[in-house]
Amino acid sequence: MASSKASLAIELTKNLKRLASLNARCIVASLLLVLINPAFAKYKTIKIVTLFDYAPYCMADEGYQSDQLIHLGEDAIGFRGYSWDVLRESFQEMGYTIQLKIVPWARAVSTIRSGNADILFPTGINTERLSTFYFSEEAINSAKFKVYVNQDSALEWQDLTSLKGLSIGVKRGFNYGDKWDAVKDINIIKITTITQGFKMLEANYLDGFLGYETNWDYTLKQENWQGKFKKMPAFDSSNEYLAALKTNPNAKALLADFDLGKRRLMKQGRLQQIHEKWFGKAE
Repeated sequence: MASSKASLAIELTKNLKRLASLNARCIVASLLLVLINPAFAKYKTIKIVTLFDYAPYCMADEGYQSDQLIHLGEDAIGFRGYSWDVLRESFQEMGYTIQLKIVPWARAVSTIRSGNADILFPTGINTERLSTFYFSEEAINSAKFKVYVNQDSALEWQDLTSLKGLSIGVKRGFNYGDKWDAVKDINIIKITTITQGFKMLEANYLDGFLGYETNWDYTLKQENWQGKFKKMPAFDSSNEYLAALKTNPNAKALLADFDLGKRRLMKQGRLQQIHEKWFGKAE
């Protein structure tokens, strides 16, 4: 019996030594990995908030997940778009895991303002926003601002003063530039979705629907509504960027990482590939 206990003790001691040796090798391997690739030294996660109905830049499919974690090399579930591809690949190039929240635009803005997200996109710049946010140097997409009307509209367009006294729909929470913010005597109707705005325009609840040309045209094409409406000349335009709250201590560093990541994609030729994926090759 004593001999059996002694043998068991010896075997247990050997196993403990082997386990200690294995743990030591794992620790050394982990340290070497950090030294070889500093990206492993810190698990980098960035919280992104955006909207779900901004095709072809950002758009959610049926069954999308409104809150999801996207690791390196992964894509979102049920969410896609040109601007999303550029943002995702730029941050992944810099080693980030992305915590993505997809909500209506007005809620997205309130989410970033309350400090519950690091980055809001795509975001146009106006005077009011400059007081609250830092913006990336690199644009994520661009927008031309135009007023859409019914085909039989009698509107004679000169400039924004042509809209005085009219009821004009605008998408809730959207930026249309300082020129629009300065106009007076227009009855502004806030709209939740682009399709809702066009339906109200067709039903003559609106005299015009103010929009971003690329996105509004994309919606018309998807709904097969191209012949129902016409658009006035652009009165202004804006690039759109990533925005981070000025009170966020990491704001500038996060925006700088996006800028560097996007420039790397550009140098690799990947940015051109993303553009061709969504808009085709330039003729």
